[in-house]
This record gives sequence, C-alpha cells and structure tokens, in this order.
Amino acid sequence: MEQGALNQSAWLHLKKLSETKFQSTVIDTNNTWGYQIQPNTTWEKGLSSLEIQQLEHLFGFSFPDDYVQMLQVMNGFDLPHVSFDPDNGIIDHYERRCYTYPDDYKQTQWLVQLVRENRDVVDTVLSEAGYNSKLIEGFIPLYGQRILVVSKDKSCSPVLSVHGDDVIVYGDSLLTYWYYEFDLVP
Repeated sequence: MEQGALNQSAWLHLKKLSETKFQSTVIDTNNTWGYQIQPNTTWEKGLSSLEIQQLEHLFGFSFPDDYVQMLQVMNGFDLPHVSFDPDNGIIDHYERRCYTYPDDYKQTQWLVQLVRENRDVVDTVLSEAGYNSKLIEGFIPLYGQRILVVSKDKSCSPVLSVHGDDVIVYGDSLLTYWYYEFDLVP
C-alpha cells in the first residue's frame, strides 16, 4: 500500500472515530467550565490540492506531509464550541475552537503572535524534546491554544500547547495529537 493511501486511511479512521464520539456528546451543565464540543459536531469536508496550495501561499510556507493529508480529508469543525457557565446555568459564549481554513486565518493570528513573543521558550521546549528549532518555518493554529510546528523537515510535525510562556509538546505527531486531544483509542 502506498504511504499516501495508508495515511488517508488513518485520517478517515480518526474522522469516523471522532464523529462517532461527538454524536453522543452531552454538554455538561453542572461541572464543566469552558468550551465543550457540541453534540453531533462533524468535520468540515477536506480541501482540494489547489485549495491547499492557496492556503500554503496564505501562510507563506509549505505544509508538513501529514497536515496536507489531513486537509485532504477534513478541515475544522462544522459547529462552534459552546461555553457553559454552571454557576449561572447559561450558555455564555459560542466560538469556533477547531479552526477551519482559510476562514479562520485572521482570527487565529493571535496564537501565532503569542508563539513569536515566547519563541525562546518554544525553542527550548522543542530542543528538549529532540526537535531542531532552527528548522522551524512557521506555525499553524489547530484547536484552541494548540499549534502545529512547521519545520523544513516535512515529515516532522509536533503540536504544542501554548498558554503565554507555558509551552509543552502536546503531541509528537499531528495524528497522535488528535487522538490525544479527543481521548480516542486508535
């Protein structure tokens, strides 16, 4: 089996598992603060090769191999997340937290800027995890405060969680990250 077909199969599997989980999602109105995935959330359809090339032009760098493969299958959520305030018993905010491109490009630049402002910390965290921070070409916001590191090595795609200068490697690869983010078993 070709590597591309294998990876497309892996992304289709992740899409199916996550959407199945999201079908049975229930908004926790008693104990959970912050954003939650709405029931029946699905992934937006993937992008064409031309749309991906246009997106790479918008970002100013070519994407990691696995991000291209992911974008061919899926591209962000169809529904915004909901923020529920248990103390007041109300939904207090809706916001897209799983970004869809190119639609969310401008709205996600705050996270890229946050990474730039804390680049010394980002470089240290990546170096300690075994990544060569000198190869970084850019960053792609994925979900909330999670950001994909784009390296000149297109087979390398760690995901960071960034909260100011609190930075951790949240996934060693893009696919592994998504399984971890949604508490899925491959």
